[in-house]
Amino acid sequence: MDTSRMLQLTELDTSELFGLFTQSDSLTNIASNFREKMGRALIRSQIKEVFRFYDLGEVKDVYEIFGGYVNQSFGVYTEKEGKTYECFVRKYKKSIAEKEILLEHTLIDFSIAHGLDIAAGLIKTKEGKTFVQLFEEGNAGPEGRYFAVYQFLSGEDKYTWDAPYLTDQEYASSAEVLATFHNASRHYDPQDLERVEPKILEFIPTLPETFREFAELSLAHNKFHTYFLKNFSEIMDVIKEIQIPAEAVDKLPYNPIHSDIHPGNLKFRDEQVVGIFDFDWAKIDLRLFDVCEALTYFCSAWDDLPDGTTDGTLRLDKCAIFLKAYQKKLRELGGLEPLNETEKEYFLAMLAAANIYILNWDVTAYYADPDNLNVYEYLTYLQHNVRLMKWIEEHREEIGELIQTI
Repeated sequence: MDTSRMLQLTELDTSELFGLFTQSDSLTNIASNFREKMGRALIRSQIKEVFRFYDLGEVKDVYEIFGGYVNQSFGVYTEKEGKTYECFVRKYKKSIAEKEILLEHTLIDFSIAHGLDIAAGLIKTKEGKTFVQLFEEGNAGPEGRYFAVYQFLSGEDKYTWDAPYLTDQEYASSAEVLATFHNASRHYDPQDLERVEPKILEFIPTLPETFREFAELSLAHNKFHTYFLKNFSEIMDVIKEIQIPAEAVDKLPYNPIHSDIHPGNLKFRDEQVVGIFDFDWAKIDLRLFDVCEALTYFCSAWDDLPDGTTDGTLRLDKCAIFLKAYQKKLRELGGLEPLNETEKEYFLAMLAAANIYILNWDVTAYYADPDNLNVYEYLTYLQHNVRLMKWIEEHREEIGELIQTI
């Protein structure tokens, strides 16, 4: 064999391999930085294109607002004829349906017109629409993405959904705002608009099948999956016990609900709520569900606290403040009735359902992309809701006693 015109494939020594490995690290960082900068430039370009549909002048500055997991949010400054405007811009998730956006927007407009004056109002386009659709070129061809522009609310973003340590006055004020929203929206007519997601008592029975599919995934040595499997049977037992008879459901008021009410979706000033936003999960459902979901967000401990409270504990003293303020506000408004006796009777069942609803988000979000999401972050969320689930089951009597005091 004449090897004079051939390329000999030789082994690399350790030093050469290490040098190439170092270079590959550098190239990875370069590619990641390039992609990040291109992504920022792209979204700024999209927002500039969106604002061509509005009479708000030229886009000057764009700031991404972090904290959400579903949609992207931005603070935008524009300038027109020497005047500066502040706006909040939402880029909706890919899977959102147009009828869901219309439900959200018409509900916001109706609620503001009927008393919810601290909600972030929608800014309309030159043609009077409340959203804009742009198209992104994907692997399967052009894909529509929706954008909406809102008034930018004043006030302070003091809290996140996983750090709900408000003052007592802030707990009361948050409850009053939820009551005001429920009352303001009580006569809203969605017509043929609705959320794709079923109502809570229809949705909960679908979860066992979903959870079984997750349990059957092959994710060996994955800490999230291991913890989910460890608690799988108990989660399924709790779901099975969430039962409200049809004759009782008939006595539970349906109303527009926020469906994602937590401290991170409120703005505060001087211990008062001065802004409420993020209605993109809003729908028509049992009012009791919204109240119970609020308690799981506002009143559950996420840390081991100095008073001995541990993660996943429902802080009943804060629940009492919230519930009493909610009831009192509705009595003052004189429209929508406060929680009735049937709602109190089935409060425990709905509280368990609300927590399972959030737990479903934990697992659905993580299993959608386990290779790229932070396993420890999502494990923290799952552990919290499993602990809260167990705490609710172990303290049913105390919760029942609390409900009778409101």
